[in-house]
Amino acid sequence: MCYRKVHVTLILLVFCISMHAQDIRIGFFYDSDVQAVVFTTVEGEYILSGDGRKVAVIRKGAIFHVERNRSGLAVHDTVQSYGIFNNLEFTGASASNIFQVKPVLPSLPSKESDDNLAISIFNEGLRVINRTGLEKYISGTVEAEGGSDAFPEYYKAQAVIARTFAVKNFNRHAHEGFNLCDGVHCQAYNGISRMNMQINASTLATKDEILTDLNGKPAITAYHACCGGITSSASVEWNRDLPYLVPVKDPFCNGSRHRSWIKTIPLKEWTTYLEKTDYYTSSDNLYKLNDPGRQKYLDEKNKRLPLTEIRKDFQLRSSYFHATPEGDQIAFHGHGYGHGLGLCQEGAMEMARVGYTYVDILMFYYRNVKIANSKL
Repeated sequence: MCYRKVHVTLILLVFCISMHAQDIRIGFFYDSDVQAVVFTTVEGEYILSGDGRKVAVIRKGAIFHVERNRSGLAVHDTVQSYGIFNNLEFTGASASNIFQVKPVLPSLPSKESDDNLAISIFNEGLRVINRTGLEKYISGTVEAEGGSDAFPEYYKAQAVIARTFAVKNFNRHAHEGFNLCDGVHCQAYNGISRMNMQINASTLATKDEILTDLNGKPAITAYHACCGGITSSASVEWNRDLPYLVPVKDPFCNGSRHRSWIKTIPLKEWTTYLEKTDYYTSSDNLYKLNDPGRQKYLDEKNKRLPLTEIRKDFQLRSSYFHATPEGDQIAFHGHGYGHGLGLCQEGAMEMARVGYTYVDILMFYYRNVKIANSKL
């Protein structure tokens, strides 16, 4: 085995050992009414238990089907049926265990993840919960949120803010039997990080690190795709002040693909919209809005119509825009993609590319914060 392969193997071994320090429960397919799934052992060996009783050993490549029916959870493989249960546990029995779970009713993309899986009945569907190491979850989240083509210092920054979110919101779904879900309600998590080993290494390099405010409380580490040249403030987007989410002029995303955008709609649609919001009768300037930067309202003197509402109603990429009439159309000339709070991902990736460290990146986008160690 060559040196490079030995080095990668050692990184993986250290990573896997470190990730078991703290477990987290992730609710899979949270936004879907899943009725049936297929479980496959990808690596290692699993013990299947039903209602606390050992049912089967699932070796690599074996496929088990779980479906909800009127009596409970029906389980079978390609050869036999194992019965009806209320709760199922797929518990890893090897040093390293990886599984794949795929919804088949309805058909959804599969997830491949580490460690253990629990399935039970919840409301009208299945509750599917992955119990895995916190740092494994962070690594998978970094890949899901940041992609696989960035530089290590960006991944370190993304790992710190993803971990901060997990620590701050650890009990968000406690009443449902898990900690965080896999969707936008929490953080995207598509499963194990496999596309770029630098993601795992970067996660390990920042193990236990989170961002806190100056009082030592975990910060709200908001992030978005592209700020368009200046980040927003919490008071503009959320109607509250936070000392670490303040406007920051950002030259690093100037060359990004989401820096600027245009969307047009019929002028009549715009004027009708203004009339419905009572804006028509209180303003003499209906059709032209000068470039407001990161302001809160369409007209700061007439605080009736927040730009965040216009963004939602017209499905704009951001609330950083200005509008001008162009014939029988109104054109929204905008900047950025997302709410604009906190870290600008495209800007942060550029900072990493030109040599800034993850600490530089975090301290640039979040003000009045510090990096601290936190263990759940």
